[in-house]
Amino acid sequence: MSGAALVAALREVRRLARGVLGSDAYDLYLHHHRITGCTHPPLTEREFWRAKYAEQDANPGARCC
Repeated sequence: MSGAALVAALREVRRLARGVLGSDAYDLYLHHHRITGCTHPPLTEREFWRAKYAEQDANPGARCC
């Protein structure tokens, strides 16, 4: 495996891990904000995570605990 192929494979592993863990949620939010043409400025990363965790606490869904 060449160096470039190894770097590409590691990037893909990182992308997949971020998706599974949910740490790419802010990036997805920003992408959605851009493509939908929202007129208000996007939340900061800190505001986004606060709102996301507040929503999870208010509506726990199918969590085990």
